[in-house]
Amino acid sequence: MPQAPYEASTEGLPAEIASNIAYGRVDSIHPYLLQDQYGRERSMSPMRLAVLENEHMRAEFALDLGGRLVRLLDKADGRDLVYRNDVFQPANLALRNAWFSGGVEWNIGMRGHWPLTCDPLYAAEVTGPDGEPVLRMWEYERVRGLIVQLDATLDAHAPALHVQVRVRNPHPVETGMYWWTNIAVAQTAESRVFTSATQAYRTDYDGRLSLVDLVSDDVSYPASAPVAADWFHVLPAGELPWIAALEADGSGLGHVSTARLKGRKLFVWGDNAGGRHWQDWLGGDYFEIQGGLATTQYEHLRMPGGATWEWQESFLPVHAGDPSGAWAAASDRVASAVRAAASRASDGPARLEAVADLAPRRVLQAGSPWGALEAALSARYGVAFEGLPGVRFDADAGADAAYWRSLLGSAEAADDPSVPPSSYVAGELWDRLLAEVPASWLTHYHRAVMAHARGELRAAVAGYEASLRLRRSAWALRGLGLVRLASGETDAGLADLVDARMLAPEIAPLALELGEALLAAGRAEDARDLLSALPAPMRELGRFRVLAVRAALASADLAEAGGLLEEGIEVPDIREGELSMSELWRQAFPDRPVPQRYDFSMS
Repeated sequence: MPQAPYEASTEGLPAEIASNIAYGRVDSIHPYLLQDQYGRERSMSPMRLAVLENEHMRAEFALDLGGRLVRLLDKADGRDLVYRNDVFQPANLALRNAWFSGGVEWNIGMRGHWPLTCDPLYAAEVTGPDGEPVLRMWEYERVRGLIVQLDATLDAHAPALHVQVRVRNPHPVETGMYWWTNIAVAQTAESRVFTSATQAYRTDYDGRLSLVDLVSDDVSYPASAPVAADWFHVLPAGELPWIAALEADGSGLGHVSTARLKGRKLFVWGDNAGGRHWQDWLGGDYFEIQGGLATTQYEHLRMPGGATWEWQESFLPVHAGDPSGAWAAASDRVASAVRAAASRASDGPARLEAVADLAPRRVLQAGSPWGALEAALSARYGVAFEGLPGVRFDADAGADAAYWRSLLGSAEAADDPSVPPSSYVAGELWDRLLAEVPASWLTHYHRAVMAHARGELRAAVAGYEASLRLRRSAWALRGLGLVRLASGETDAGLADLVDARMLAPEIAPLALELGEALLAAGRAEDARDLLSALPAPMRELGRFRVLAVRAALASADLAEAGGLLEEGIEVPDIREGELSMSELWRQAFPDRPVPQRYDFSMS
């Protein structure tokens, strides 16, 4: 799991928030694979959209990209209410790496941009009792084991997009739950954000949460923020949860919800070199307003086994008049405008309630097979798996799950050790199934990976070694090497990583992991030798050029390191909060300022 460079401090926080921060932390993104095979060369390409449109609004959802609402057009004035990015440019901000800015993203399960933000969702058309269309999207989230159903419809009589979210824990055991609706809004110098709160918890990306008085410390202008920051607004209990982003003419977007979605947040990139660079890197200037299940984004909630949680959200054009002036008075005016806009929405919320349990009328696309496979696995062992009536999963979707379908008896699958496993699984029932089927190098390997992800290193070593006794594979060698390095067996671990790379020399991540491990072990010259032996196309990749700079610095070769940096290095998947480039520049050139192209600082 990619971790922030800090831990959230609970000092001085209310007991409920502190308890939620301590609960439900996730250490591994297993069983998902990373999504890091992208660059920054752009070309024209079609995007698969589902469109809801009427005389008031047009809403476009990217079905292959987590169901992202990429456009929300208010036809009355021709304004896009959410930030409509001109490009799909992935960057390393999500839990699986690839993420893109713009629109409205639905985040479930664990803190961060959710694992399916760049994956297809199931999608179908449903018809309301009044004949109006509803777009349904759904999937199974594999880390938490949750089913999410998103129903969206336009109001027939007023400009409003309504979304009903239903989350089901189909398993009999408690799991952690997290949700934030992440709304990007185009940023101008006059953009201003309002809620009904008078206080907010602020974080400056150092882990501390400090309580800010919004009346005396006006932080409502995103373009004026000096650095990247989050403000988690503390909304008054018992009132309609809302947030609004308006321009100087008082027009903009309002977001309201039912009571369960009680959290509201403002995120800004900050008016500094790093913040401006990040926005250019992602495609354009924007800020985010968000709605969540908890007060802050550091929290996970306890969701009981068999529970279903649901709420409604509405996205509304708002016209509030002059939004300037003191925060408290301006917020009152905006609140009245938001409530008035919400009250004009007459039929959408009732339609969503009416169709929530209806089976899909026309399926637009399939998602992943994992919901169906988890249900079949649970049935095999007599364990409850209680889904939602309005969704269905296709066990035959996705070639990457062929091996697991074969173990469940519904297909045949190859197990060629020269090919990287195309998918992984997690959980006690999958481990039990792997132990019961005929043993192979692959059954031992997958059981070892599951133990490794749980932190059970002895069991992981035993599994990797059992796999290697039956068939030698780069993947088991790599796993064994990582366990040995984590256990302090440096020489043995490095030898395993070398052997893994020799078996699969074309797999760039194996070479990169080996180089990183050599540097960590203080073997800079060996790392440089490795780099010089790589094929030129691999050696020129951004991450390998960074590795070359680090190896040169570790060898006290400032000339080599400086030369590489001055030539220019582009790392397409540089991580949010990662300061490697600026730090390397300072080491190579301590008396020269960091160039803008290397400055990704968040603080």
